[in-house]
Amino acid sequence: MTHLRRLILIACASFLLAPIAKADFKICNRTPESITVAAAWVSPSGGFVSEGWWTLRACGGCETVVLRSETSDPHNYFFYAHAGAKEWRGDSMFCTTRSAFRISDAKRCPLKRRGEMKGFIHVTSGSGNQTRTLTGRSSSGGVCID
Repeated sequence: MTHLRRLILIACASFLLAPIAKADFKICNRTPESITVAAAWVSPSGGFVSEGWWTLRACGGCETVVLRSETSDPHNYFFYAHAGAKEWRGDSMFCTTRSAFRISDAKRCPLKRRGEMKGFIHVTSGSGNQTRTLTGRSSSGGVCID
């Protein structure tokens, strides 16, 4: 076997054995307080889905909040988070509830659900992979130490 053929075979084998890139959405907490998070995404069946609540532990807690298999658009995700009076919010409105939820028509918030519209932050990614890290100080001025 020639040297060139051997290199081509090695390159092909490396490509075939490489892990498939995931396009999940993960949120991490680098604040000194626990954070509660909700996420929203484009549903493969149309419309939007919102889901919550994940609790991220202080100074390093991370959660994958949307799996690639759950969305038809892995380049656009949304999230809302809060820790006490501190909020991470944006302009994209989605339905939430006070307790754990998964809402398949998240742009509407029927009264029977006792839902509340919250402003979610829109996160875009060219690769489809996204990790958002939330940072900040506690109300008493505390920070996370690496």
